[in-house]
Amino acid sequence: MKKTILVALTLACISGCSSWHNSSIADQSKAAEILARDKAFCNQQNRQNVPVGAETDGAPPEPTTYEAEFSENYASVNYFERCMKERGWEKK
Repeated sequence: MKKTILVALTLACISGCSSWHNSSIADQSKAAEILARDKAFCNQQNRQNVPVGAETDGAPPEPTTYEAEFSENYASVNYFERCMKERGWEKK
């Protein structure tokens, strides 16, 4: 139950708490299409580069404590936001 709530809150913060803007896009009518493409790219990179749970040390793939679960989600959100910023997006 805690995991479901935490994941829901994380997704809400990524998608709904603020919006992404990229001032370097000349044609703002294409911004939504470029945003969707960049979000998909960053999500894919996130899945490939952020370990889930304790995968890296041979432990079960699921976190075993609330702290580990929080840490995993925090790392995931940070990676995603850094990727988006590297692609020119900023939250407003």
